[in-house]
Amino acid sequence: MIEFQVLGSLGLRGLDGEEILSVLSQPKRTALLAYLAVASPRGFQRRDTITGLFWPDGDQEHARASLRKAVHHLRKALGDGLVLNRGDEEIGLDWGRFSCDAIRFQGAMDEEDREGALEIYRGDFLGGFFLSGCQDFDRWLEGERTRLRELAASAAWGLAYHNLSAGRVIDGERMGQRALSHVCTDESEARRFIEALAEAGDRAAAVRFAERFEQALWEALELEPSTETRGLVQRIRRSRSPASLLEGELGVESPEDLLASPEQPGRERLPDRGEVEVPGVQGVPATALPEDRGAAPTSVRPRFPVRGRLWVTLLAVVGTVTFVAIWPYGPRPADHHAPPGIAVLPFSVQGDGFDLWREGMVSLLSTDMNGVGGLRTIDSRTVLARWNEQVPEGGEADREAALAVAHATGARYALLGSAVVIGPEVRLSADIFETEGGAQMGSVQVEGSPDSVLALVDRLAVQSLVVVLGQEVRELPPVDLASVTTASIPALTAWLEAEALFGRGDYVAAIPAYQQAVAADSTFALAFYGLAKAYGWSEGDHTDRTREAHEQAMRLVDRLPPRKAALVRAVHARQQMAIQEAEELLRGLVRTYPDYAEAWFILGDLYHDRGGWIPVSVEDAQRSFRRALELDPEFAPYRVHTIDLAFSIDPDSARADRLIEDYKGLASADALHTRRLELGFDLAFGDQEHRDRALASLDTVDSQVLRHLPVSPPLTHPRFWPQLEAVYLAQERRGQAWAWRVTGNLFHGAAMGRGYLGKALEYLDRPQATIYDRVYHPVYAHIDGFPVPADRLEEAAAVLSQVDSTSNPHLAYCAAFLAAAQGRWAEHARAVEVSWDHWRREVDAGSSGWQGRADALAVEAYGMLHALAVEAYGMLRRGDPKAAVEKLEEVRRYQATPLVRTVLAYALMELERWEEAVPYLAEWSTTYSHRQYHLARAYEGMGEYGKAIKGYAFFVEAWEDADPELQPWIEGARRALDRLAPYR
Repeated sequence: MIEFQVLGSLGLRGLDGEEILSVLSQPKRTALLAYLAVASPRGFQRRDTITGLFWPDGDQEHARASLRKAVHHLRKALGDGLVLNRGDEEIGLDWGRFSCDAIRFQGAMDEEDREGALEIYRGDFLGGFFLSGCQDFDRWLEGERTRLRELAASAAWGLAYHNLSAGRVIDGERMGQRALSHVCTDESEARRFIEALAEAGDRAAAVRFAERFEQALWEALELEPSTETRGLVQRIRRSRSPASLLEGELGVESPEDLLASPEQPGRERLPDRGEVEVPGVQGVPATALPEDRGAAPTSVRPRFPVRGRLWVTLLAVVGTVTFVAIWPYGPRPADHHAPPGIAVLPFSVQGDGFDLWREGMVSLLSTDMNGVGGLRTIDSRTVLARWNEQVPEGGEADREAALAVAHATGARYALLGSAVVIGPEVRLSADIFETEGGAQMGSVQVEGSPDSVLALVDRLAVQSLVVVLGQEVRELPPVDLASVTTASIPALTAWLEAEALFGRGDYVAAIPAYQQAVAADSTFALAFYGLAKAYGWSEGDHTDRTREAHEQAMRLVDRLPPRKAALVRAVHARQQMAIQEAEELLRGLVRTYPDYAEAWFILGDLYHDRGGWIPVSVEDAQRSFRRALELDPEFAPYRVHTIDLAFSIDPDSARADRLIEDYKGLASADALHTRRLELGFDLAFGDQEHRDRALASLDTVDSQVLRHLPVSPPLTHPRFWPQLEAVYLAQERRGQAWAWRVTGNLFHGAAMGRGYLGKALEYLDRPQATIYDRVYHPVYAHIDGFPVPADRLEEAAAVLSQVDSTSNPHLAYCAAFLAAAQGRWAEHARAVEVSWDHWRREVDAGSSGWQGRADALAVEAYGMLHALAVEAYGMLRRGDPKAAVEKLEEVRRYQATPLVRTVLAYALMELERWEEAVPYLAEWSTTYSHRQYHLARAYEGMGEYGKAIKGYAFFVEAWEDADPELQPWIEGARRALDRLAPYR
């Protein structure tokens, strides 16, 4: 089945699951396929209608010839028989072999399956897509986009009111925000919903929704709400009950009250729920917990100190609530058209010593012209990638070939230039064309000394902008290339050399060239950023040299071009664990610059490494990586994570081998990544001889290769457990990892990955294991339902009873979890208070940042999140999963740390809110196979039987020879597979 995704991100996959780039890289073929798929009436479309939409300026004969050529390419890419003829005048698609998400969405709406429809609707129809010179098609596209968007909004409104009527106010508010994100201009509907929220008893939610509506209305139309709406909100504000975030969470009504009463603890008493059961796995007996006869349980709040950054932390959390409600899961869709683009193509050069300017002018002019007058320049790497695909190395392209390159980038305009040395001077010339049709718009030329080349580039850029935008020079903002690059010609020359080397994937050789550039100009922000990238790809993201170069770029970020500045800020935000800020910056970049390969890759990298915190799915990361590769297929590093996924998700030796060979065709044979991939492949997929040789090499292989081997390529799939164990032990022997980290990795890989609990516990008895290991790991295994021996838990409880605010904070969290799991509520309350004490101490000390990073907010938020998680777990174990979810409601997005995810997943499953639980289960590593069982349960609860079968089958394979006491889990999974057999 050919799968065509047009809602949100664009995708087209063949029968083998691979992206069909030959169609997606050609806008008109993509648009034609979308029209055939979505146009009404569904079925066959008339050829004359299609030619009028897509080739409006040509005569009928040429238009029909163009259509025949486009259909030929579609049939070649999609397979013969998919695009059908009906007579001579109509064409359509074979719907037995073709599926489109927009049609599935429409079908779900026709059947009044609102939840199913919204699961399919991930964003605007062909969001961000436009087709130059086809006004009738653009009108059709905008009409369909609006129609589908309004259908999605109606589905969200329907679910919002349904949830409110059922008493699920939080879910109702979220769905209302979802509706608002699709259509924000229906003020009467917004006002009706504000009233409904207030009538449901949550005036704080009503005010939040009103504020979001006001913001959305202003952003869309630059209008303010009507007097009627503002009056309604004022009435609700005046009658607000103590249900707002500030009042309900902190015991105060305003920021001023917070600062005036810092010692107000805001405690509340929870009802005693008596006996509860462990939220375990089907087939494993739950343990009844006796009612504690001691002190009544107390939910302990922190006493907040008066510190400026605390209020910033609180506002960040509150801001997250609004964002969660707008888009619950996954990346947000691109809902704005990208500005028109111009592709600056490689210059032809004549003259000694000017070879660097052939590609250098692409970078310089793209930097100089971007954003002026609403025009965007196509990313230089994307332009060069398309050029290298169609023009032989070192060759020249005629006008037709050059315009084809520009058209392939999605640009509306193309700049074809030349640089000619004439005696002591250089002449820069440029011809500007429309890519659709090839009409020439004008020519420009400047001449001067090579020593003033930056000024020459500025003049050429301004004159080119005058041609494209049709404006006078005085109407344009100032253009000053030196202000965003460097005034030093030696620095600029070294940077251009480094960029050329880096663009070919030779980042090791690029380092000295970047170093030369920053030595010539210590304020050259672009060169520092390039140096940070080169260090990162050659040495790793967390080395001192990488961090120092990035910090220099960040210090000079205001000197960077806006596009690059946003990217540097996004990378910096990610390093500081400001995940929401990083994602928003990156999503904004790829919306505005859909051709920006580097932004797509970094977005995918964020999803790959921190997707569980957001949460987003593995598929979201894959889509971003595929887009980066599509834009720049010759840059080897963009392939690394795609190869990783061939190891970790459904390991496939043939696919991994093919991807590695493709990578090796671009990268150096002795590069770090190349050697690591080859060794990882031999460990995971090699025959016995190759595997034995690889295992024997672990004590002598390059330390950098061994250091990163467990995660790139990942050996985390349970199938590779023996090899992964050998790697961890080799790291330990060679002193490459802290002993506690190796012990934890060994414990989790054995117990969670393969069901070898007995072997996992033996790791804790080694001399390398610490008291922390012997306490921490058994407790969390017990929380996950493992039958940990009583003596292990008694030892842990004895140690944890001594925990106070000077102990390791993770032991305090551990103490709270274990006490709750065993129903010792007085001890639980004390451990919760200790957790908050840790957080207060971190705030008071002005900590240097989470994991040593220079961001105090990160560590403060981290401690706060864990303290909230242990409080919520107590609520869950006392039989109130709804309260647990509400406790963590405000940190469900961007701050879903592993502990938060664990509690949320179990609480949501207890409430049978399966769909909400999935993101907190799906992002857990394949190392944790037992959680794949829970994921399968969630899919089964949702009616996603195919996904449930896949999850249960994965678990059965992973735990096939698990310890005898864990076999009931396997039996439960096998029963589930039998139960779902009719749906295979």
